[in-house]
Amino acid sequence: MYWIREIAGWLLIVVALLLIRTAATFVTDIDSPRIVEAGVVVFAAVSVLKAGTLLIRISTAARICRSNQPSDRIGVCTDSIIIG
Repeated sequence: MYWIREIAGWLLIVVALLLIRTAATFVTDIDSPRIVEAGVVVFAAVSVLKAGTLLIRISTAARICRSNQPSDRIGVCTDSIIIG
């Protein structure tokens, strides 16, 4: 299950980078730069980027907590935490 979260997180990061590229083209348009529109797109991109990194962090934590080897746990997981 954590692989789905990680793939979704990476896809959201790619979408955020595409949004930032779109905002950069808005600003660098020589004929009519659209600064306000670029600001809105950057705000959306930052929100999507935060969501993507959150999904990647959650999937990494789930993978660590579900590992069977005690050396991989690094002392951060307890039995009361249920992820997934």
